[in-house]
Amino acid sequence: MAVDAYAEGAAEAEDALVEQLAELGDALLAEVGMAERELSLVLTDDATIRALNAEWRGEDKATDVLSFAMDEGEDIIYPEGEAPPLGDVVISVEYTAAEADKIGMPRDDLAAFLLIHGFCHLLGHDHGEPEEAAAMRAEEDRLLAAVAPHVTRPPTPY
Repeated sequence: MAVDAYAEGAAEAEDALVEQLAELGDALLAEVGMAERELSLVLTDDATIRALNAEWRGEDKATDVLSFAMDEGEDIIYPEGEAPPLGDVVISVEYTAAEADKIGMPRDDLAAFLLIHGFCHLLGHDHGEPEEAAAMRAEEDRLLAAVAPHVTRPPTPY
């Protein structure tokens, strides 16, 4: 399987969500023509994502999703014929549940959107500038329609 998904910490009991998001991750990879790439997905808790956010982004607070692209940084050489991993998406189940309650959305639907959002970051999209945000929003909407048409886009700040 191209998606390596697991839960840790307070999210360990989330087997059904892990399976659902792993299937969505496989669909995302296929949709963008990267079925041979590997996607790592970690469901975790607020404490773990807060530590990652502080270490990698300098923001000492919990967040909903973080992405770590493997195509950035130093060139890594992989054996011939072996596709490099695409990257990691980390989702806080605690943060996602609280956010879903706040906006009146099913938690699992919000988690699906967050995977798509994180996946778009792995593809190189960003939302810091208006033009980037518009392009990222368009790709998120395209992917939502293609692989998760039952999920309604939540409100986003970009």
